[in-house]
Amino acid sequence: MILQIAKKEIHHNLTTLRFALMIILLPVLFVANALIYSLGDGGYTARIDAYNERVRQDRKHIKAQADISLAELALRGPGDIPKRPSRLIFCAGGVDEVVSRSIKLRSDGGISRSSGVDDEDYAWRHPLRLEYKVVSSGSHSTGRVKINWVFIGVLMSFFAILFTFDAIAGERMRGTLSLIMSNSVSRGQVLLGKYLGAFVTLTVPLVMGVLVNLLIILLIGSIPFDSADWLRILGIVGLFALHISVFIFLGLFFSSRVSNAITSLVWLLLTWVCLAFVFPSLLGIFVSNLNPIPSVDEISMQRRAQLDQIEDEWQRGSSPRLKKSPSLERISVTRLWSEYFTVITDMETQIADGHIDRQLQQVQLARDLTQISPIATFQYAMEGLANTSIVGYMNFVKQARRYRQTFIDFIKTEDRSDPESLHIYPVKEGLSQKPVDPDAVPVFEERISYRSVLSQVGLLVLFNLLFFIVAQVSFLMSEVK
Repeated sequence: MILQIAKKEIHHNLTTLRFALMIILLPVLFVANALIYSLGDGGYTARIDAYNERVRQDRKHIKAQADISLAELALRGPGDIPKRPSRLIFCAGGVDEVVSRSIKLRSDGGISRSSGVDDEDYAWRHPLRLEYKVVSSGSHSTGRVKINWVFIGVLMSFFAILFTFDAIAGERMRGTLSLIMSNSVSRGQVLLGKYLGAFVTLTVPLVMGVLVNLLIILLIGSIPFDSADWLRILGIVGLFALHISVFIFLGLFFSSRVSNAITSLVWLLLTWVCLAFVFPSLLGIFVSNLNPIPSVDEISMQRRAQLDQIEDEWQRGSSPRLKKSPSLERISVTRLWSEYFTVITDMETQIADGHIDRQLQQVQLARDLTQISPIATFQYAMEGLANTSIVGYMNFVKQARRYRQTFIDFIKTEDRSDPESLHIYPVKEGLSQKPVDPDAVPVFEERISYRSVLSQVGLLVLFNLLFFIVAQVSFLMSEVK
């Protein structure tokens, strides 16, 4: 009996205007998505070309400094630490569209001079530090709607509402619900039949659109998928199914609660708008006001003030501690400069790392709270599988910090092999002045984890169970007529 009800529901849906609208709109969106992300400036081809060029420039920079000396390489650093673009960015742009795609590990480039030394005007570079940049990668990237799979998924939740708002209320208005219930069929069977009919009506065109999208991308040949990518795409299709299922149950709930289909549609539209736009925006504003993050100018002023305080202690005043410039002959003086540079490095690292951590934690908190909406949960799960999530970027930052220490350890290890060096890091005069093999310099490798997706998948399953129970109880308690 469930299958008969489902077939009847599918046949009814196929003859409606809403199905015609969906069957026209879905292929257009999927084709547009394939073309934009295969050929457009924001697509994978442009991003991977920029990434490869950045990697080449970094290796060129490392070779140039390594050919001069180990000390020069230690002071100037390896340059950029680029984040490899995701092949599945066409599925979910995530934070890849609103953050810098690389972190710089280098000296700030400025030359500082100390006129307090007795013998000469000593010049030096500030020690290595990580430079983060969590801002929009371009005004055009935030000023237009991204036609990716997340956007299509949100649209599919809207179509799920359109296909279910009158599933029960409409039958009640036409008087056919009492006719159906007069047969030997339970209300649970009617509900499941309605659910299956809407689910098949929505998912079959969706899967066809996905196949067309992937076929176009493969024919263009701009994104070389591997086996792991295909598994992630299969997982994304499963996320689509869970997401659509939530809103089908939600539609059945409202449709069973009211006697008028128009009333059901109004309530569903209000609920959908709140879940898709109102709740995420309000919670985002609440979190940003709850713990405001200092601006870049404020952080710069804080850094400058602390730097002035350190310089007052070490170089200025009535008895400056740095009276001589470092050299091979002045080991104790060179060690003193090393302590000075270490104090500066610790201060700048604490400020820079602390600022980016607060930014990312605020974003993460806002996203955790907005997961009361199944639409937000679906989006974050999609970003997790596409490796464009905030959690993925936080892991990238942690790996960049580990690479910073790996690079410093490499410098110290190479320096110990030079008997002529003073082995005093990070003073240039205290390190080896001999060239170093650039191929021996450690290369940054990003490791990707998808564990965070499990929590979102669990939430989507929970939403399905919750709305199924609510819809079932509501239908059991409602009047047939």
